[in-house]
Amino acid sequence: MLSANASKNRILDLLTFSFFPIALILLWFLSTKFGWVKASIIPAPKTVKESLSYLLEKNIFVEDALCSLSRILKGFALGASVGIVLGVLVGMLPVVDNLTKVFIALFRPVPIIALIPLFILWLGIGEESKVMVIALGTFWALLINTIDGIKGVDKKLIELGINLGKSKKEIVKSIVFPAAFPSIYTGIRIGITSSIGFVITAEMIAASAGVGYRIMYARNMAMPGILFVGIIEIGLFGLVVDLLVLKLQKYLFRYR
Repeated sequence: MLSANASKNRILDLLTFSFFPIALILLWFLSTKFGWVKASIIPAPKTVKESLSYLLEKNIFVEDALCSLSRILKGFALGASVGIVLGVLVGMLPVVDNLTKVFIALFRPVPIIALIPLFILWLGIGEESKVMVIALGTFWALLINTIDGIKGVDKKLIELGINLGKSKKEIVKSIVFPAAFPSIYTGIRIGITSSIGFVITAEMIAASAGVGYRIMYARNMAMPGILFVGIIEIGLFGLVVDLLVLKLQKYLFRYR
C-alpha cells in the first residue's frame, strides 16, 4: 500500500514539475504556427531546433557551454572562499565587524554590471575580468549569509564550549561552523545560481566565446534561432545547477 502511494506521489510530482515547461512549449508552438507573434521576434520551435543542430554539428554549443562553465567555477571558487573566510572573521570578531561595516554598506548596493567596465580597464578583456565579475557577485552572497549564520549561533552553545575548556579553534570548528552551515549553504546556492547571470552579462559585454557572447553575436547578426538557443542553454544551466545543489542539500542536511 505504501509503495503504491509512493508511486502515485512520484507521478504527481513529475506531472506538476513538468506542467509549466510543457504548457510554455505548447503556447510557443501555437503562437508561431498561427502567427500570433512575428517570427523576427519569437522564432518557431523548428527554427530553434535547426539552429541547435547547426551549433551541435559545429561543436559550438558544447564549446560555449564549457567556456562559460569554466569561468563560473573559477569565479565561484574564488568568491566563495574569500566570502566565507571574511564572513567568519566578521561574525566572530567585533573589531573586524566594525572595520568592515562601512565597506559593506558602501559597496554592497553597487550593481555588478556597473563594475564590469572597471574590471576590463584594470584586467583587460581576457579571462581575469570575467572571473572577477563572478567572484565579486558570489562573494557578497557568501559574505552576508556567513555573517548572519555566525551571528545567529546560540550563545549558550558557545558558553557551554568555553565551560568545557574548548579552545577558540575547537569552538569554531565543532560548534559555530556546524550551526552556521545551513545559512552558509543558502549563500552557496544563491551564489552559484547568480554566477550564471554574472558570467552571461560579462560575456555579452566583452568576450570572444561563451554563451553570453553567442547571444550577443546572434542579436547583432539578426539570428533569433541561435539567440533563443542561448537563452534556453542558460535556463538549462540554472535548472541543472539548482537541482544538483538541492540534491546535495538533502544529503548534507539529512540529519535535520
